[in-house]
Amino acid sequence: MLPAVALVLLALAGCTLAEPGAAAPTKTAQPYAIDQGEVAKTLGEVPEGEPMTPERTADFITRFQDCRWELVTRSYPEAVRPAVTVADTTGAGARACMSDGLISEENAMSDYVCLAQNPPVPPAALTDAQAGYLYDYWTGFVLPCYHENGYEVEAQPPIRADFVARWPFQNWSPRPSTLGGEDIIELFAELDQFCPDTPDGLS
Repeated sequence: MLPAVALVLLALAGCTLAEPGAAAPTKTAQPYAIDQGEVAKTLGEVPEGEPMTPERTADFITRFQDCRWELVTRSYPEAVRPAVTVADTTGAGARACMSDGLISEENAMSDYVCLAQNPPVPPAALTDAQAGYLYDYWTGFVLPCYHENGYEVEAQPPIRADFVARWPFQNWSPRPSTLGGEDIIELFAELDQFCPDTPDGLS
């Protein structure tokens, strides 16, 4: 997965990733694999990227903070949003934002403040055109690849316009349903050989 996508998806934990389900996969004898040549033929050239300007950085930070606050208010709708000052955007500060694991409003607020102060701004972020290309790749190639290899995806994709407008806070990405005891990291590593979640050339 390209850094611009991977860093964001890992940082959002609840804003983006769909939860795995409990449906058992039925694997095919010969794994089906995405043909990147067919991807290029169908979707065309990957759109050009844009530099991470101060304006794009500020927009990312605002939307990241809003997303994290939404997670707080889902459980604590009466919570009052505190003011914060950004301290670090490299991702180092965000990795240190770990509560003690207890579910409480105090911990939810603490986690929000820490992450809002340390938003993990990626070194590059997809443009609207690139986000649309990724959506077309995920829905047109990755989801069928999962299906051909015996995996279903519980969460259905949003409409394309909403996905692009909300990226990277779109609350959906293609994740196969798995058995609860299955090693999800091992599963993704195996699937990535046949159904890579990033098309060639997208950076």
